[in-house]
Amino acid sequence: MLRYTRFIAILLGSLTISGSNALAASEDILSVDKTVFIQVIIFIAAIFILNKLVFRPFMDVIDRREKLTEGALQEARELDEKVRNIIEAYEARLAKAREQATEERNNLVRDGEAIANGLTTRAREETASLLEDAKSRLKAETEEIKKRIDSDVEVLAKDVASKVLGREVNGSW
Repeated sequence: MLRYTRFIAILLGSLTISGSNALAASEDILSVDKTVFIQVIIFIAAIFILNKLVFRPFMDVIDRREKLTEGALQEARELDEKVRNIIEAYEARLAKAREQATEERNNLVRDGEAIANGLTTRAREETASLLEDAKSRLKAETEEIKKRIDSDVEVLAKDVASKVLGREVNGSW
């Protein structure tokens, strides 16, 4: 309401100034009489009527549109901030999950290496044990074969000597 009052005051001032300038420039042609005041009253009435019917509704529509626009912009800013927060939280959880997955993979690799080392060590021990058993069996078999051969060698030597000499040999070597 204050801006409309200023507008009316400026309008009246300009009418008064233009009226006094016109009066000074052509006193004979135009003279200020009662009609000027009637015109001013009609003009002021028109301004009040137009203000009530046109200007005020128009300004209300502009204010409402500005409030809606500002509200939509504020809502968009809030949504943008929420989206940024959600993305940051998602990226933080994703980084944490990657870190845990890497740690779990490293643990599994370490466990696998430990199991592999244990299996390798056990396989070496079993192989060494089997090799020792095989060596001892081979030695025992060799000894047994030597004993059998020793007894067979004596008999064969007697046979060969008997055949070579042409007579029977009874002695022990």
